[in-house]
Amino acid sequence: MMELLSRDDFKDTKIDPNWGPFDYLLHVVHVDQQKFQKSHNAPPPPEILCKQYHTGFKLRFKFNNSVGLKRKRNLKAVEEGDDGDWVAPKLKPKRSKKQEKSVCPIPPSDLPPKFRQLIVEEMGGRDLVLVIQKTIFFSDINPTASRFSIPFSQVKTHDFLNEAEAKELDDKNLMQVWLLDPSMKGTSITLNKWVMGSSSLYVLTNTWNPIVKNNQLKKGDTVQLWSFRMNSLLCFALLKL
Repeated sequence: MMELLSRDDFKDTKIDPNWGPFDYLLHVVHVDQQKFQKSHNAPPPPEILCKQYHTGFKLRFKFNNSVGLKRKRNLKAVEEGDDGDWVAPKLKPKRSKKQEKSVCPIPPSDLPPKFRQLIVEEMGGRDLVLVIQKTIFFSDINPTASRFSIPFSQVKTHDFLNEAEAKELDDKNLMQVWLLDPSMKGTSITLNKWVMGSSSLYVLTNTWNPIVKNNQLKKGDTVQLWSFRMNSLLCFALLKL
């Protein structure tokens, strides 16, 4: 069962008067991860020195490779009327061994200079990988669904996940990740994996609707989703082309 955070979980919290909104968000994520690891007899994530970049947020915690925020949930069927959002692959992806396809660094010309400067130079991001380029369908902006689909049939590579993260998703657990939206604002979002028969897809859920609204995403827009790492934390950047 999902364990919600309570006031007692924050009794040892020392508030820094210089914290911004994202500092509080990261602290909540950190406390939730500590609680989850404690219930599984795992060591808590170590704290690291904060690194401030121009958005005003500070990264204060280092997440282990083996865990993000994980919660079990039932698989949801993709709603009807998906407008051809994804196509079933001919072969089901296998994870019996490491993918043979290598992860190539992003050529500088493929990433807008302002995004590259923020992610690489100011945030210290690394391992940039193009996950998918796709057209926005109605199901991606449907407020009732509140999710962005990443069909396996369109994914460039699955190597943006490490082995532990892939296993967590295969075990139907959720991962809390960080997303840089087209307006270069950061937010926490949930990564999940759905399996329907022989077809699979990743989905970004829960806080997707505000991203659609704030960035005026509409049906027919072309977007790219890139992954990168800040320390060991899996992050994404969404670009509107």
